[in-house]
Amino acid sequence: MRHTYYTLFLGCLTVLFTPYCSALKAQSKADISLIKQEKKKQEIDSIVKAYASISKFNGTALVHYQHKTFFEKSYGWQDAEKKLPNQNSSIYQIASLTKSFTALIIVKLSEEGKLSVKDPVSKFIPDYPRGSEITVEHLLTHTSGIYEALRNKEYFRLLHTGETITKNREISFFKDEPLDFTPGSQFSYTNSGYILLGMIIEKMTGLSYEDAVRKIILNPLKMNQTGFDYPALKSPYKTVPYSYLSETKQEKTEIWNPALTGPAGQIYSTVEDLYKYYEGIRDYRIVSKESFKKATTPYLSGYGYGWFIDDLYGKKLINHGGNIEGSTSYFAMLPHDDICIILLNNITSKKLEKAGNTILAALLDQPYDLPKPKKEITLDGSVMKKYAGNYELSEDTVIHILNENGQLFIQNNNDPMRRMLAEKEDVFFLSDDDTEISFIFKKGEKDVIIIKKGLSSKTAEKL
Repeated sequence: MRHTYYTLFLGCLTVLFTPYCSALKAQSKADISLIKQEKKKQEIDSIVKAYASISKFNGTALVHYQHKTFFEKSYGWQDAEKKLPNQNSSIYQIASLTKSFTALIIVKLSEEGKLSVKDPVSKFIPDYPRGSEITVEHLLTHTSGIYEALRNKEYFRLLHTGETITKNREISFFKDEPLDFTPGSQFSYTNSGYILLGMIIEKMTGLSYEDAVRKIILNPLKMNQTGFDYPALKSPYKTVPYSYLSETKQEKTEIWNPALTGPAGQIYSTVEDLYKYYEGIRDYRIVSKESFKKATTPYLSGYGYGWFIDDLYGKKLINHGGNIEGSTSYFAMLPHDDICIILLNNITSKKLEKAGNTILAALLDQPYDLPKPKKEITLDGSVMKKYAGNYELSEDTVIHILNENGQLFIQNNNDPMRRMLAEKEDVFFLSDDDTEISFIFKKGEKDVIIIKKGLSSKTAEKL
């Protein structure tokens, strides 16, 4: 009897505690999930800090993963001079990420039957040279062959002014230049094509480009902190643009003229507004699933309608970046996995896409490397001698490379000398600076020096 009673009592306990045990297991799984997410947050923070430590990240990061936004953090200075830190509400220029907005409106107009991507440009701009050969789709996919406006010196000069520019004057910087190639035959990224798309939007909507974006995208998605005229913006969250920013050095830069960047790069926003943009795209609130699928079908060089489409870790990564003097953006999404990575900076940085892809690697448990500061190597004295000399950059600018006591120095005309540090043979860098100096030596040709700083690249031949 005692044995029977004991068995019955155990059975009773099992019945009583089964729900409690299940609850414990569920709680245990939840705890494991929370611990895993916390580790992911710490991992992402470490990645961003690694880029910040080499002066390649100064801004805000937002990561949406596993159906919720679980990482949002700001780094560095909104205004270094005033010691105002960046915050999650900070407003940044998004540069060429603007192109995705422009393309989305074209896709919307196509969906509504107001135009076709196969329409020739001449349908909207009758006097455009070879407009009957260039289609809207060529403009969307950077396969038009149209001359890049940034190659025009006067256009580039005007970017650094606040001058009002008419549409006719704006397109005059590329309209009459010969095409680089037959439309549809090659890929060549060009802002000029998106300037034309902005004009087409205005013609087909009867609105200004800005009002069309507001009506079709910003207002429906309640993107209230997003706008167009950054120089005119009055907000305590407006970031100061820097060409370079470190703990010991601050190099402010001018805001590019939005009248010229326009539909190719004039929009400003916040990470939280851009997250609303992601939700609108993911949930097909602006265009249909079919239209978005077509827009994100890669054409030449993996570019669709306003988006780069990459295959990363076996997944379709839809992304776009933006880079102008003093501002850099990166927006990447995997809608099927509900992953979105948004990075905004108020510095010029060529590493933001790499930072975003590294974050994605961490999310997907893939291997990755963290960036490290550049290290100087020692070159043989005989090798050092070949770099010394004078290099003509222009009629009034000469770059002097001086070899003094086994060390190399660079001097622009009569400016102060700065020591060059060898990263590897023929490639040098400057301390606390993002300047890269490369030498090219080819038999039978003049020696050449290439100086890259921020977005500029200058080439000079040895005298």
